[in-house]
Amino acid sequence: MGVKELQQRASESFTKFGEAHRTLWKLGIQSLKTLKPILTDIGTFLHKAIPDIRLTIKKYADVKFEYLAYCLKVKEMDDEEYTYAHIQEPLYRVETGNYEYRLILRCRQESRKCFGNMRNDVLVKLELLESKHMQDIAKHLQHFISELGSYNKECLAVFEETRGLFPIELDLSAGAFTYESLEETLPPMTEDEVVPEEAKEITEESTLQTLLHGDSVASKATADSLLIQFD
Repeated sequence: MGVKELQQRASESFTKFGEAHRTLWKLGIQSLKTLKPILTDIGTFLHKAIPDIRLTIKKYADVKFEYLAYCLKVKEMDDEEYTYAHIQEPLYRVETGNYEYRLILRCRQESRKCFGNMRNDVLVKLELLESKHMQDIAKHLQHFISELGSYNKECLAVFEETRGLFPIELDLSAGAFTYESLEETLPPMTEDEVVPEEAKEITEESTLQTLLHGDSVASKATADSLLIQFD
């Protein structure tokens, strides 16, 4: 529009307005390139670090439940031995070597070792996650807000340059805002093409009568042929 406009002031206004839009587009692209690493880091924290610590905590809970189950089983077996010793009755498990009790103690020892390792792993990951949340995320958010603020200031400066460009004067032709109606664009119908409603009804009635008359003539001819045969 700025190139094709004849008036100098209108042409300059449209040209400056187009340059302002191109400048806004360039500023937006530059701002997106600056914000992309920040958004990538935040996405890594949300979609990788947090699900990983959740999975670790779930495994830790399973190992803890297993360790507590072995502890409960050992306590039940100790109570059983104490009860049989108190009533002075022999216990088959103790008399046969108490292998089940020793097996449960071994399993409890292994489960306790695994439980300790998982607890240390969870504590380390929680500490790292907390430090990342307190330091990196806060720094990224501050950078994100500052970048948006600078982008808005630059956009406002571009808008300030376009202030006062409008209104402008344009040279328009006399028929610039004259629109042709649909009736004017369509070609007029001839007298042969115009079919009134009454003519349509008469044509339909005559067609129906012709069909009925043809059926009656055909039936009469069939009856005459039958009579001739009987004669």
